[in-house]
Amino acid sequence: MAVTAAQKQMPQHARVELLAALESAKPGSVLPLGVHFVLEPGWHIYWVNPGDSGQPPVLKWQLPAGFNAGEIQWPRPERMQPAAQLADFGYHNEVLLPLQLQVPASARAGESIQIAAEANWLVCREVCLPERAQLHLAVPVRATAKENPQSAPIFARTMKLLPRPVPRGWKVTAKSEKDDFVLSVQAGRRIEKAEFFPLEPGQIDNPAPQKLQPLATGVKVTLKKSDLLLKPISMLRGVLALSGGPAYMIEAPVHQSIQ
Repeated sequence: MAVTAAQKQMPQHARVELLAALESAKPGSVLPLGVHFVLEPGWHIYWVNPGDSGQPPVLKWQLPAGFNAGEIQWPRPERMQPAAQLADFGYHNEVLLPLQLQVPASARAGESIQIAAEANWLVCREVCLPERAQLHLAVPVRATAKENPQSAPIFARTMKLLPRPVPRGWKVTAKSEKDDFVLSVQAGRRIEKAEFFPLEPGQIDNPAPQKLQPLATGVKVTLKKSDLLLKPISMLRGVLALSGGPAYMIEAPVHQSIQ
């Protein structure tokens, strides 16, 4: 018996379903889950930091005793700038928001576990609309687990979009100047194109152009400070997305420049 979706909700501007990467749950292991959004053309949902408007999807789980759902692993976002004064971060067309479900060792082979989640999100085009769905999934428990051939390709594509840890040997720092943060990435190779997505709201001016200076061994990115930033920060956290390449989780210690 393969994993089946007991219910698929059809909100007005998105098709949403709860997927599992495996056909069954193995006791004492992790079951990869994901909420899969297929959006109407022109509509979008938001990243964990939505930018200048919106809010990210929220999941509320109803799980059997002993099961625990982890945090959403956010794929690299897109930059959406409907006006010169606004920039948002999110997803168009299709996105899977993956996470891991911890299956307790007490789960018994032969049982079927019922997984449910209430999903709430904003979907936007010219206006933003709140939408919700009650999602359900029935998963058999077995001593072994193999890939679900229907959903595994979606998970595989999404894994390539998840930000990676910074490679060993990279050095990432940031300098706080009067009006800007200057993010320096020493990667041992030239980086021609990249974009920084801040994890914390209110630190950088989202719609301001990011000034890139490719270097022989990396790149410098100048980020305009947000008018909402009222005190110094010690760490600049975000995602550095390379054009045509992977994205990396950035945690850059911020050094204050001497004025």
